[in-house]
Amino acid sequence: MAGHLLLMWRLLAHDVRRRPAEAVMFLVAVGVAMASLTLGTAAGDAVATGYATTRAATAGPDVMSSTTDPDPARLASRLARLPGVIATGGPFFAFDTTIAVHGSSAHAGVEGRDSARSAVDRPLVTSGSWVRPGGVVVERGFAKSLDVHLGDRVTIGGRRYPVVGTAISAATEVYPWGDPAQIGPADFGGVVWLTAADAHAAAGDAPAVHLIYLKLSDPASAWRFGRSAAARSLRTDDWLTYHTWQNALQTDRAMIEDTRPALVVGGWLLAVAATVTLVALATVRAARDNRRAALLRAVGAGPGTVLVVLLVPHLLLTVFATALGLAVGTLAAPRLVDPSAGMLDAVGAPGAGTVGAAFFLALVVALAGVIGPALRTLRTGTVDALADPAHLLTHHPHLNAVTAYLPMPLLLGIRLLARRPGRAALACAGTAATTVMVTALLTWHTELDRVPAYRRYGPVEVRTDRTGQVLLAVTLALVALSVLNALLMGWGSAVQARRSLTIARTLGATPGQVVTALCVAQLLPALPGVAAGIPAGLGLYWLFGTQTTPPATWLLTAGAATLLAVAALTALPAWAHTRRSAGGVLTAEPA
Repeated sequence: MAGHLLLMWRLLAHDVRRRPAEAVMFLVAVGVAMASLTLGTAAGDAVATGYATTRAATAGPDVMSSTTDPDPARLASRLARLPGVIATGGPFFAFDTTIAVHGSSAHAGVEGRDSARSAVDRPLVTSGSWVRPGGVVVERGFAKSLDVHLGDRVTIGGRRYPVVGTAISAATEVYPWGDPAQIGPADFGGVVWLTAADAHAAAGDAPAVHLIYLKLSDPASAWRFGRSAAARSLRTDDWLTYHTWQNALQTDRAMIEDTRPALVVGGWLLAVAATVTLVALATVRAARDNRRAALLRAVGAGPGTVLVVLLVPHLLLTVFATALGLAVGTLAAPRLVDPSAGMLDAVGAPGAGTVGAAFFLALVVALAGVIGPALRTLRTGTVDALADPAHLLTHHPHLNAVTAYLPMPLLLGIRLLARRPGRAALACAGTAATTVMVTALLTWHTELDRVPAYRRYGPVEVRTDRTGQVLLAVTLALVALSVLNALLMGWGSAVQARRSLTIARTLGATPGQVVTALCVAQLLPALPGVAAGIPAGLGLYWLFGTQTTPPATWLLTAGAATLLAVAALTALPAWAHTRRSAGGVLTAEPA
């Protein structure tokens, strides 16, 4: 066993040292798919972790109450005596208004605070300082949206205040749901803090409320607090409402409700593309693996040993790539799930389910990509493998008869395709995966264009921007893998069919016809991939979004561009292959 492990390690080290590009492509293909899947599955946990960290750092309340009671101090005293309440913060004066900055306006809740630290809800200053007379502190996510920085001037109630700091708080949801002074219907906005005196002066005659924050001995009971008989007994003719930390967390999670499906589905599609990449790499390595297996069998190694030697290096790379993808996804999750920067970035370990799903999918991808070529290598005789490292093609007499009267490029292309149907199926799946994401991206743009301008604000704008970024990133990753796959598939097909194509050249086929034949062999499986990918992309988008359909011209253009790209990327390695003389190919010694 120790000898086998040492042999596999030396072979892996040799391959990585001699051909680092192959190892890098392997790691990137599997790692990107696992990172996307990790982001999608761990996004909900990342929101909870970030919110919990922010609550702990800011002494966040368990229950946020808002009232128009003319005697808020008396009400706060009565709330403090309710069963389960261990601390209170406030009452804090607050009102709704429209602020102006940089020539534009935005809805905001203004909260009056003093310099003294509150027992409950102590906003964490992330830049600058806390409130002081004549200065305003802006919630960090709100400031990011408004592009507000320290020293900028903000107009509130006709008065101009310099920005002296930015801060975050767990008492309100992240921007744009961060207005704590709502009385009537929700109006999306942010929150700013002034001193209590400045807040009263800026409010003027505007309707105002008082905020009272409560800390409970059992935070999990916050859901039941507002419905308890004791809490209801405090309700009078004056307006009083309760809002819990669970409500805030649930609202924060809504920011990623459109992003998670794109990441999870994108992760599975990237896994399909990664499988195609691994098969393409196996095709490029076929000659080398055949000869290596033959040499092992020649010195007495059994089929099991040969199979293990061929598979284990790839599985080791798979484990490393999966760990890399999990790490990247975990580190990126806090940034992804908090688009408005309203929480502290807290990196938490991925859950057992996320880790298990990632490793399982990665192993399936790796085995699907390399087990077929490895088994074909075992079925090749030792003498044949040493004499010709390329996999011998299977002949189909009936197919030869059917295609005998076709033009030369089509005849050669169909025969090459029929001799390796498994590779054709994978090429079709890879093209379909890319087409699905391209279609989803076009559908998203179509839906965005149809939304009236007056509705593109608040959470719609923030969520839409982040969803578009995720869709674009996953699509670009798929396109990059597809480009790589087309190049590798084209080169691998040219290498494995070099003798048969060279014989065709000696019998009269021109280099242009050979290049066209290889393009046909790649285009024919790409056609059903595009045809299936467009409706599949529409169906997936309709499942998670709305039933929006892009213009037919967009879809047809995307499909045609995909096919043209496949043809162009296949033609490059095919053309490079035909530059070698026919005599040189036929007389070449095995590698």
